[in-house]
Amino acid sequence: MARAVQPENLIRLFNDAERLIPIMKGVSAPDTLFCITRDGNNDPLLASLYQYWQQNYPEAGQPYWTTRSWSMLTWQPLYLAFVCVYSVQAVPPLSRIVQQYNNEGWVAGYSFSQNSSWCEGNTQQLIQCAGRELVDLYDDLREQMEQHTRIRPGFTRQLLADSVLAVLLRYHNALPEKIPADEVPQHAAWWLESLGLPAKHLETLYRAETDGQWQQLRVSCCMHYRRDDGSYCENCPKNKL
Repeated sequence: MARAVQPENLIRLFNDAERLIPIMKGVSAPDTLFCITRDGNNDPLLASLYQYWQQNYPEAGQPYWTTRSWSMLTWQPLYLAFVCVYSVQAVPPLSRIVQQYNNEGWVAGYSFSQNSSWCEGNTQQLIQCAGRELVDLYDDLREQMEQHTRIRPGFTRQLLADSVLAVLLRYHNALPEKIPADEVPQHAAWWLESLGLPAKHLETLYRAETDGQWQQLRVSCCMHYRRDDGSYCENCPKNKL
C-alpha cells in the first residue's frame, strides 16, 4: 500500500540514517550540480567518479576501479532501505533517490521528492517494496555506468548478494531488537527474494563456534587487495591464508 509522504517519516529517516552512518545525511534541497539521479545527465559525474579511483590507484587496475565506483553508487540506497524497513516502517521510492557526489570519489548524502508516495505494510511487504525499488535503481545505474567501464550484471548481482547480507548482519548487531538472532535467516531470505537473488546465498551465513554470532563468507571480492596499501578482508573468497 502506498501513501503520500508524511513529514515525520522523512524527518525520522534523516535522523535514524545519520545516527547509523554519520556521512549518510538527508537534505531537503540538494545541490543539483553534484546530484546523481535516475533521469538526470549523470555522465560527467559518473566519469569523474570512475576517473578518481583510476587516477588515485593506477596500480589496482580496472577490476578495482569498477568495483569501487559501483560500490560508491550503490551503498547508500541499500543502507537507507534497511533504515526505512526497520526504523521508519515506510519505504520511499528508492529508485528515485537523489544522491550527492563530492567530486573526490565519494557518494554520500541524499534526498527524496517531498511529493513522493511511500509504501506501507508489514516487514515482509516493506522488504518486497524496497527490493523492487533497488532492482529498478541498480539496473538503471548499471546501464549508465556501462558507458564508462565494462560492468557485467552477474558481477553486480554477486556484489549485491554479499552487500545485502552484510548490511543485514550489521543492522542485526547494531539493533538486535529489530532483527533478533533467531530471525536472521528468515529476514535474509526475504531480502534475497525481493532482489531476485538465489536463495543459495543463505549458505554464506553461519554462526561462529566461539560466541554463536552470525558471520558471513563472501562470494565476491571488493578488490582492495590490489592497491599498494591494500589487503585482503578477513572473509574475502580470495584470501587463502
